[in-house]
Amino acid sequence: MTADLLTLTFSDTCHAARVLSEEPAVTWHKPWPSVLLNLSGQAFNPARLNAGQRPSHARRLECLRSVHLLWSNFFVADGCVSTIYDGDARGAVQQVVAHEGLSRYIGVTRQGEEFVVPRARLRDAQRIEGPVLFATSDEPHNWGLWLLYVLPAVVHFTRNRHRYRKLFVFAVHPNMRALLALLGVHDDEMILHDCGTAYWFEEVHVFRQSMRDCYISPAARGLYARLRDSVVARHGPSHAHKLYVARLRRTRELNAYRGLLNEQDLADRLAALGCLVIEPEFLAVEEQIRLFAGADRIVAIGGAGVFNAVFCQPGARLLDIESTPLFLDAHSNVFAGAGLEYGLVIGREDTADSSLAHRRWTLDLDAAMPAIAEFMENR
Repeated sequence: MTADLLTLTFSDTCHAARVLSEEPAVTWHKPWPSVLLNLSGQAFNPARLNAGQRPSHARRLECLRSVHLLWSNFFVADGCVSTIYDGDARGAVQQVVAHEGLSRYIGVTRQGEEFVVPRARLRDAQRIEGPVLFATSDEPHNWGLWLLYVLPAVVHFTRNRHRYRKLFVFAVHPNMRALLALLGVHDDEMILHDCGTAYWFEEVHVFRQSMRDCYISPAARGLYARLRDSVVARHGPSHAHKLYVARLRRTRELNAYRGLLNEQDLADRLAALGCLVIEPEFLAVEEQIRLFAGADRIVAIGGAGVFNAVFCQPGARLLDIESTPLFLDAHSNVFAGAGLEYGLVIGREDTADSSLAHRRWTLDLDAAMPAIAEFMENR
């Protein structure tokens, strides 16, 4: 290996870390969905839902000193990479570097079985002095993970401002900035994270989890409830009690990413049942919160928008329609953790789509609509 390249090694935990506080894993009960309709054409493995008694992730706040950051959450200490999870750091790097554009963006490349980064990239990293709090998820643009990982970290910052010089946070979307403002974070308190920039931290505090499971702790549930209640108090309740959380504009795109080919037909049928059709990513964040807070019946296409379910009132009913069983466990953890009654419908992938994942798909509406209509009925 040439002298101008650093070969990376990997660890489940950062050896430069000092634990400041810990929240141990707890056992919680995940209920089975009240509706499970499998229209995929494939046998369904119940283990995909992992319902019943199960452990949550453990969580701890760690202090890292003299450490580099690449991409969203690749912390590099003496050439050793760890992430915000106690998982497969090598696999996380491999997945990102497999995308040629991302590989160039962050400066990490693969050479045979090894991963390398130019030493100059680390030497020239942007230096962040003084203690800062890290608040970026492993998928920085993903709204759902932003709600689950970033918001609890931000609340910690607002309660412990005296400990930190700045909040280091990815907030590229206006709705992310708006939500930070709702929590009382001012622009001059933030360092905005550019995932294409290499950073060096004198001292950074990082929330690390034992696994990524989308579990909602009671403390996080209280955070979402306070946000929900403050928005409703300010703007008044929404009177749209039935919602369809759509991806119509994405579906209409050429070679749509996980596009439901007959979604417009689904939207028309749900509108006939009294559902307000919304696409959360095109709404202001307070309107998103207000709509989910006021709805007691929700049908949603699986995706980042459905994570707004954290702002629902406990006991609301949500039917999640997924293209495959891939995300059923993670998404249903959100619904169960938010105290919702949830149901699941699985559609059928388009076999003509050659994509490795997130293929186009269809939903057998004649088979699905009776179950959806019954789920939407008031009880």
